[in-house]
Amino acid sequence: MSERAASLAPQDVMQVNLQYQGKWRIKTVEGTNIVIGRPNAGTRVQIDLSPDTTVSRVHARVWQEDGQWWAADSHSKYGTLLNGQPLNGKAPLTSSDILQVGETTLRFDLPA
Repeated sequence: MSERAASLAPQDVMQVNLQYQGKWRIKTVEGTNIVIGRPNAGTRVQIDLSPDTTVSRVHARVWQEDGQWWAADSHSKYGTLLNGQPLNGKAPLTSSDILQVGETTLRFDLPA
């Protein structure tokens, strides 16, 4: 964990399990407003899903509001699934929920 992550409150740090092309990896993510996508010169993302080209630059967003975590698709080309169902508008997100973003699967271990 980075020094910055160590200095954040526990509710500001989460782990995300990502699977792309059969390979799993774990990413520690800091903050309460998380952009999921593929970065370029004009786009900053906290969860970089490159090289999955089915992922939009700004594909989806996960954020905390009034103690509840939420997920929403960001008008991506191919959409986002939450636990196998199309994500339309915003929806509550809980630990172990699965987001399908392009060809990448994300499982969230959200802070308490």
